[in-house]
Amino acid sequence: GVPSECLLLKNMFDPSIETEPDFDLDIKDDVQDECSKFGTVKHIFVDKNSAGFVYLHFDSVTSAINAQRALHGRWFAGKMISATFMLPQNYSAKFPGSG
Repeated sequence: GVPSECLLLKNMFDPSIETEPDFDLDIKDDVQDECSKFGTVKHIFVDKNSAGFVYLHFDSVTSAINAQRALHGRWFAGKMISATFMLPQNYSAKFPGSG
């Protein structure tokens, strides 16, 4: 996709094997720690009812590009991550008030 400040990480977890009710909070913390290396993360959402989707909104396109390069194809908890850019208007539509 076209680079933007919004990223979608896929395959970060498998909801069918997660046993902790708050597993999304652990993932959110891990992603926040990792992605803060690339810039300020303005918003994170872990979609518990998805194929391991984590939505990220960075403070700048540069931060998101650096994160996308670092995370795409990387392994996390035994799964290969896909990191793709999202159109900011699609992100805003999904998470009103997140920007």
